[in-house]
Amino acid sequence: MSLDEPPRAPPIPGFWLLLIANVAIYVALVLSNGDLDIAPRTIAIWGGLVPQPFMSEEPWRYLTAGFLHFSLVHIVTNMICLLAWGVPLERGLGTVRFMILFLASIAGGSFLSVAMHEGPFIGAGASGGVSGLLGALMGLWFLRFVGLPASFFVINIGLNIAVALFAPNVDWQAHLGGFITGLVLAMLLVPRRGWHSRA
Repeated sequence: MSLDEPPRAPPIPGFWLLLIANVAIYVALVLSNGDLDIAPRTIAIWGGLVPQPFMSEEPWRYLTAGFLHFSLVHIVTNMICLLAWGVPLERGLGTVRFMILFLASIAGGSFLSVAMHEGPFIGAGASGGVSGLLGALMGLWFLRFVGLPASFFVINIGLNIAVALFAPNVDWQAHLGGFITGLVLAMLLVPRRGWHSRA
C-alpha cells in the first residue's frame, strides 16, 4: 500500500460468520419445513425458546434460539440490523469482543424472554443479539467513543418500541433483555486504547 492510499478498514469476519450461519440455518429450516414460514413446532425441535421447565433441562436453547427465524421477513430484518449496527461495532471493538457481545446479548434476551413468559410459548430470532448491538452503540455513545447523533437512538429505539407495540407476536422481552445486556457489556469490553484507529 502506498503512502497516498487511505488506510484499509479492518476485516469483519465475525459479521460474515454470523450472517452465513443465520442464513444457512434458515435455508435448512425452509427445506425441513417445506415453506418460507417456519412452523413453531419446527422451531421448537431445532432449539427455540420454550417455557422455563423445559429450558432448565436444555439450557443450550438460550443460544441456539438466536439463530432460528420464523419467516423470510424475520431473518431479513434482523440481518439488516446486524449489518447496520454490527459492522461498525466489530471494527471498533474487534472480532472477539464483538462476538462475545452478540452471543451474550442473545443469551440475555433469551433469559428475560423465558422469565417473563408465564404461559406456553415458542421464541426464536436474532433480535436479542441485534438489540444488544444497538444497546452497545448507546453505551459507547455515553462514553463518547462513537459520534452518532442523539436522533439516531431516538429513531432506532422508537422504531423498536413501535414494532413491539403494533406488530403481532414480537418478543419484546428478548429485545429488551438483549438491549440491556449490550448496553452494559459494551462499556466493559470497549478497548480503551485504539478504538478510533480501528473504527
